[in-house]
Amino acid sequence: MRIFPRTVRRRVLAATLAATAVGGLTVPVAYASDHSRHLKQQQKQAQQHVATVQNDLDDSSAALQKATKQLADAKAQLVKAQAHLADVNGQLATAKQVEAQAQAALTQAQAALTQASADLDAGQQAVDTQRDEVKQTVLSTYTAGDPALLEVGQLLDATSPSDIVRQLSYGQVVSTAETNTYKALQSAEVVLKVKKQNLAAAKEKVAEQEQVAAEHLTEVQDLQQQATAAETSVAGLVAQAATAKAAARQTRKDDEKQLQQAKSQEQKITQQILADAAKHGNMRHVSSTSGMFQKPVANTYITSPYGWRIHPIYHYWGLHDGDDFHAPCGTHEVAVGTGRVVSEYYSSVWGNRLYLDLGTINGAQYTAIYNHIEDGEYKARVGQVVDQGQTIALAGTTGWSTACHLHFTIMKNGTAIDPMTVLG
Repeated sequence: MRIFPRTVRRRVLAATLAATAVGGLTVPVAYASDHSRHLKQQQKQAQQHVATVQNDLDDSSAALQKATKQLADAKAQLVKAQAHLADVNGQLATAKQVEAQAQAALTQAQAALTQASADLDAGQQAVDTQRDEVKQTVLSTYTAGDPALLEVGQLLDATSPSDIVRQLSYGQVVSTAETNTYKALQSAEVVLKVKKQNLAAAKEKVAEQEQVAAEHLTEVQDLQQQATAAETSVAGLVAQAATAKAAARQTRKDDEKQLQQAKSQEQKITQQILADAAKHGNMRHVSSTSGMFQKPVANTYITSPYGWRIHPIYHYWGLHDGDDFHAPCGTHEVAVGTGRVVSEYYSSVWGNRLYLDLGTINGAQYTAIYNHIEDGEYKARVGQVVDQGQTIALAGTTGWSTACHLHFTIMKNGTAIDPMTVLG
């Protein structure tokens, strides 16, 4: 038996109610038959009440479990979507940097193309100018005569050796100037050819950079679309998580309301049971209650003791109101003391349960509760008086359980106590 906050406490309430209501309605053998019938009638009414409350609690607990699962799923999906959004944003930031670099490279290539185009224009202008000079040289040659013939004529007209030297020098100057003009044209045309090649290379570079920039721009646009979709998904999941959280809160409020109603009824029934036990109970006295009962399972050990802990299945922090004994499936569970079986029923929380009335001892009423019993493995029936050490059930894993074991509870005057304070 476990006591948990809010909703889960409602399940616990039903079992506690059953323990106090049914366990308190103990009818020792020595009781008169008329009083026995009266208590049996009270027992039946209490059991009917507990069954009704239990059904309501199970339905509510299922609703809370569903709402809690939906909330957990929504949170998990939200975390995943946020991680995806962060990843996409990271990729987008990187892609934007690369795209900016590509744009810078394209701008540089375009500037180089502009310069190459300007250089080509200048080279073309130089060639054109040089060609004009060659044209003028040719025209002058044809107008003034061939320089070589001029040299011959000058030699014939010379009157002295000094005249011959001067005339020859003049002819060489004219011939050299003409040769230089042609060479300058050749150089200008070579330079122009190189500049044309540079322009073609610059155009090719620009085309390449334009393609690279276009590819990176496409990648950036695709990632932007992914980021937008991821942001939309996150926003939707945030809303979904908020809705699930609100539903879980509302379910808990509904559970709390029903819990208060069940507690009020529990107090009335518990007070009546304890009053009847004090009035009609068969009391006995012992020198010490320590070790007055034997352990419910032989040759075993405790896997989870009485006390506050995290629930192993639903992870609620609450009171573990008994001891969990290691008990493989089918292990014999025995009566910790002589008593009478007062109730057997199934709970979605504790599975198959058995209540053993141990009587009133030193003024306090004790009830032992066996939980998670295997289906169909009750070995003692309601109303049967059993001896200490007699097998009354076989261990199972019904209800809220992760493996076969015995969750054993001792109730003292309707309140769970540490079993080890009274077990030997």
